[in-house]
Amino acid sequence: MTDLKRTVTTYAVFVLVVILFTACATPATERPAARTDRFSDLPALLSPPADAPDYKALTDYKDDYEASAHSASIDYLNANPKLVQRIQNDLGCKEIQWRLSGISHRVLYAPERRKKVAGLFTDYCQEAITDTLHRTGLANPYHSISAPDQVAPCDSTDPGVNAIIVRDLAREYEAHYRFSGATQKTIDVDLSGRIPLNEVGSYVSYLEYSPAEHRWRFTHDHQTVWKCTAQNPYTVLMTPLEETLHISLRKYTERAILASLDAEKAPASAETVQATVDDWLAVEEAVVGGLVYKLAPDVVLKRVPGLSPDLIQADIATKTQFKKYRMLRNGIDWVEKHGLKESIHRYQQDPAAVRDRLITDSPHCTTDSHPPGKGA
Repeated sequence: MTDLKRTVTTYAVFVLVVILFTACATPATERPAARTDRFSDLPALLSPPADAPDYKALTDYKDDYEASAHSASIDYLNANPKLVQRIQNDLGCKEIQWRLSGISHRVLYAPERRKKVAGLFTDYCQEAITDTLHRTGLANPYHSISAPDQVAPCDSTDPGVNAIIVRDLAREYEAHYRFSGATQKTIDVDLSGRIPLNEVGSYVSYLEYSPAEHRWRFTHDHQTVWKCTAQNPYTVLMTPLEETLHISLRKYTERAILASLDAEKAPASAETVQATVDDWLAVEEAVVGGLVYKLAPDVVLKRVPGLSPDLIQADIATKTQFKKYRMLRNGIDWVEKHGLKESIHRYQQDPAAVRDRLITDSPHCTTDSHPPGKGA
């Protein structure tokens, strides 16, 4: 990862994602009465539109390895043998080697300009979040919820998290490769492209190590970005619940990660740090996933009565194909056993004990591989 001002080295990025509104608003503190017909049109409105998204830059370019960008570049080279042949001819040999010189990438967003979708989904998010907070007893973590045409830079002084609703997300990249052969001659090839992001929602924590202070620490974006389109409308409708729970429980996950790293006798290697983060990512996903599954009938299905419960099972089936969701079904069982508030209380008090229980209680085995065309 990148070096930050030469005093802080970023070893891992802790990103929690959900796999697949016009006016700025904050969820109310009182629980609203759910209407059974107000959001009945939402499932049809949340399907991806046929027209091409109008992308804008959400983040600046950063120089950092990005697996999906590298994979897309390799796929391009494999699909274009004439380009490879030209490189071979220029180098004067058939046996060639290559190395990655660097990758820079940024995230793009497409605003949701359909006023009906933006307005109705905003209202749904406000109700669903307020209901979720009422049922769980958690505090409201948000400063605002909006679907702006132009996303403003994240303000670290905001008292809470800004939820940004967009139509679509993509990653734009530039990848630089150096090819060589039997001689000293080299050829530099620059590739660029755009990759759709399948994540419907995300909230990011950055884990950093300060050599000067000899300690790890977390920093955060005061922003969470949610897509309001997906092939499975339930995946969109459960996003405000899931991201609210991730944001609310994150400090307990971070505390557990720091405790694990502090327990290392020597400074942890990058591999150890990443393994620790990945392990706790799966734990938090399991707990949050179990809570969402428990909440969904009352918070989602009652507001969208025409939504088929089968879509919930389809969403779970998609998630459990990914390694980070390997304990999701265990989390569903665990929350069902303890209930909403008790499950949250147990995780807040002792995340490590919850982790151990999720591992040992009737483990559900899932594949560690990713479905074709998708990443973790």
